[in-house]
Amino acid sequence: MSRTRPATMADVARLAGVSTATVSRVLSGTRAVDPAMAERVTSAAGRLDYRINLLGRGLRRTSTATVGLVLPDLRNPFFSALGQHLARAFAGSEVDLLLFSADDSLATEARGVRSFLGRQVDALVLIPVHEERSAEAVALAASSVRTVQLDRRVPGTQASYVGVSNRDGIALVHDHLVAAADLVSHPVTYVGATPDSSSAHERLDAVRRWFGQEVDCLLGDFSAAWGREAAARLLSSGARTGTLICAADVIAAGAVAHLLAAGHRVPEDFRVTGFDGVGAEELTHPSLTTVRQPVEAMAAAIRDLVVSEGDASARWFEPTLVVGGTSPG
Repeated sequence: MSRTRPATMADVARLAGVSTATVSRVLSGTRAVDPAMAERVTSAAGRLDYRINLLGRGLRRTSTATVGLVLPDLRNPFFSALGQHLARAFAGSEVDLLLFSADDSLATEARGVRSFLGRQVDALVLIPVHEERSAEAVALAASSVRTVQLDRRVPGTQASYVGVSNRDGIALVHDHLVAAADLVSHPVTYVGATPDSSSAHERLDAVRRWFGQEVDCLLGDFSAAWGREAAARLLSSGARTGTLICAADVIAAGAVAHLLAAGHRVPEDFRVTGFDGVGAEELTHPSLTTVRQPVEAMAAAIRDLVVSEGDASARWFEPTLVVGGTSPG
């Protein structure tokens, strides 16, 4: 029976219109390459189903006792905290966790997946950069090794998923604020991220469900800088009181810092809530009211999925509300 010849690095180079040295640099991640060129190379590699084997093509495929973790970025303390908890979950085993930051780039994310596959990791854990455009990278990973999506997900892939119910988390915030705050004198503004990731769009949808379709929304990204900018926009519009529901603790931390620096009181003038409860919640004073994800249990679930022999599955965890000093008790 004849078998199609596996694609080579030279094949990728011809299709992408670059040198084999450039292909090697892009797929191994050893040196910086122009983003447009990197995109051509990763696209060509995907079309040819080429996978660089950094351990040598002559070696027999064996267990390497390693798991790769691809994070969207390392600037968000929540992602760093997830990496730490996942490392702790594997600490009692002989499995090593390797980390790669996509720097919010789809091309870099794809390169990270291919690099881990080339190093023959036994499993991959991904927090996808984009809900739709990360589909190719997630599908490639899932077709090669056991793959688990964490916190964010790309629907329709064969990868497992571990995360919380964002809808239930926002419902906790709603019930807390309705019971403890005057939302007429302190109207709600949602400070979130553009709905490119599943967590961003699910939290936005939930806010509109629980607080009404007409709720004021300011959408940027998951960063403290965006939280500061959003608070500045709110103050420049003339607001002197309000309730800020933030899509992440890191956004809330930036918003609280700007409000206090501008001479406003928290929570007397502005009530602020966050979401995640791990990584950035200790960066605010007063302490932050937030929706906490049970990251310890989530990390343990990922460990169990990685070592199991079962099919892809989804594990949803219920968040809890932690009431701090940034909103009324």
